[in-house]
Amino acid sequence: MDNIQKKVNKISGDIELYDEIKSGPISKIYSCNFNNINSIIRFDLPLASKLKLDRKKEITILKKISSLNLSPHILYKNYHEGIYIWEYIPGVELSISNNQDFILQDLGQELKKIHQIKLPKKLIKNFNESIFSYKELLHDLLEEKLIRKGFALYTEIYNEDDPCVFSHNDLNRTNLLFSNKIYFLDWEYASFNSPYFDIASLIASFNLNKEETNILLKGYSGNSFTINLEKLKKWVIFTYYLDYLWRKSIVQLDNSYHKSMKLDKIEQFLLNL
Repeated sequence: MDNIQKKVNKISGDIELYDEIKSGPISKIYSCNFNNINSIIRFDLPLASKLKLDRKKEITILKKISSLNLSPHILYKNYHEGIYIWEYIPGVELSISNNQDFILQDLGQELKKIHQIKLPKKLIKNFNESIFSYKELLHDLLEEKLIRKGFALYTEIYNEDDPCVFSHNDLNRTNLLFSNKIYFLDWEYASFNSPYFDIASLIASFNLNKEETNILLKGYSGNSFTINLEKLKKWVIFTYYLDYLWRKSIVQLDNSYHKSMKLDKIEQFLLNL
């Protein structure tokens, strides 16, 4: 907490730090009051730079899409100190247990809005660059069975002729907030990617069955059903492998996270697929 307080002292503006909301290997997130506005503050940890997360591009993206009201608005940034403040939006983690059909269809429609965003390609990277970064980080482990299978699966499903759209790339349920609408949080991995990846991430995160998946896809595609379901299944499996590659990369950079990454449990899950 001492290091966090030192960073707080460097913020230009009136700020009062409240409770810790979320803590992981990349950042710590707190509630706060910033210039009399209820806000959320994120403090980067050293692994953020080691994973080559480009915060300037993340903030630039958020500013360019701010008019679409897809995410909380940024209030403050300090790239050097790794400090970022957003407006606080009261709400809850998105759940599909109530009004399931409406929520899933709305989620599909909102995801389509993201995929239709037009941004210059020079602004953000292609998802292939992230895959290459993982290969670099895991260079000494590339012969491990599950790592080898993860990269091989991506090679199999990636098709350079497929559409390449602006994508969030981290649509786990903790990054989806429901207030009076759906908000998408944590855009640090956003890049150009196959539209299948974000759709597959939602299916995996919410463990959607066939019927629920069809409702999501109806919201996404409308009546022009253009999603290849067999290809989508492979992308869903790939999302599990990518999560594993990310966790292995974290441990490779800092072995103190080995226990919290729960690698044994995930390895068993992948072996049973």
